[in-house]
Amino acid sequence: MRWILMAIGLGGCGKGVSPTEQEPDREAYSRSCSDTLACSASDGTRQCQEDYLPTNDQRHLEEPIDYAVYPPAGGPHYRCWWDWGVFTEAVPEERWVHNQEHGGVVFLYNCPDGCDAEVEQLVSALGDRERVIISPNTNMAWRFAASAWEYRIMMNCLDIAAMESFYESHFANGPEDVASMAPSGCMEDEADSGAPDTGSSGSGR
Repeated sequence: MRWILMAIGLGGCGKGVSPTEQEPDREAYSRSCSDTLACSASDGTRQCQEDYLPTNDQRHLEEPIDYAVYPPAGGPHYRCWWDWGVFTEAVPEERWVHNQEHGGVVFLYNCPDGCDAEVEQLVSALGDRERVIISPNTNMAWRFAASAWEYRIMMNCLDIAAMESFYESHFANGPEDVASMAPSGCMEDEADSGAPDTGSSGSGR
């Protein structure tokens, strides 16, 4: 059985999830931040979107999870979270959503045509920050994104200042303030967590 999360259809979405209880004063929103970007894509366009996706769903599940939006910003997740750091292969969403619950911020990129220089900038600026994961992610339509518990920002060019501002605003704001690395056994035994073996390796940051 697949669980469904409450969310709204937005850019980079398309994979389903369930209604959860939501407090009436916590209204989801999606807004453009294109005018604030200090960068532009190769074609000269500027596209940026900020979302607030409130959820009270903190369940630990074992089966694969279809999120309503990609990248997700909270919701159900696997029991094992991921080690903090910089990874060259995709970290499973079901794992890093648990990192978000612990107040972490996840930085993602999806560049089929390559973006090595931008990734270097991202790692240089944010790779050493506390409770950060940087990872490629092919499940989103945007080139770059930052996601924390209930919040995310997505852009088609890399604005480092915007990413740093997102981190400062949302770091340590998850429902559980836990800064530790993944529990013993979580990184060694992927099968135990129900997550696929991605072969991800950290940079030691």
